[in-house]
Amino acid sequence: MSAEKIIQLNRFNKLAINRMHRRALLLALVVVSAVGLYRWILAPYGSQLLAAQKYNFSLGSVLRKARILATTLEAQKTRLEELTAESVRLRSELFMPDEMRSFFSSLPAVAARTGCLIQSINTPPEQQGGLKNQPTDGSGIIVKKAVVSVTGGYVNIVRFIEELQTYQRKVWIDSVRLETGANAGKLKCQITLTLYCVDNMETASYE
Repeated sequence: MSAEKIIQLNRFNKLAINRMHRRALLLALVVVSAVGLYRWILAPYGSQLLAAQKYNFSLGSVLRKARILATTLEAQKTRLEELTAESVRLRSELFMPDEMRSFFSSLPAVAARTGCLIQSINTPPEQQGGLKNQPTDGSGIIVKKAVVSVTGGYVNIVRFIEELQTYQRKVWIDSVRLETGANAGKLKCQITLTLYCVDNMETASYE
């Protein structure tokens, strides 16, 4: 190989090396610029995006809890309304003190209307002390029991019991005992009643 060709080859190699150095430097500059741009421009937005995602997650959790709480409160409100309505209904079944006296006073008329005859109205032995001696459970309600004895035909006694069950206040019939009467076709019936009265009632003397 001639000296001229060797010189040309060396020049070519130097040019190639210089081009490679320039390309490597340019690539390094591009990488450094990209990193700088990311750190100075994109990274803050990335942090904001991450913070926004965390905020949205927290907000979604709070909203879910709020919806659950609202549903629970609505269910409790509905239950409270149901209990209030039930309380009003049950309250309407209670006797007031004057109504209790009126009820027992009206029994002879009810018996006559149904073709029966009242024989007696007595207080069971366990309540002989009167209403004032009856213990209460803090509900403000007193239980009053009575034993009513009537005579009449079977159909008449059934009508009498039906009238008791349709009274404006609730009358519980605990027991009914039938016996043959002294007169033919007549029965003697002993009915045990339970009534509930508000706890401000004075002793009712109806025996």
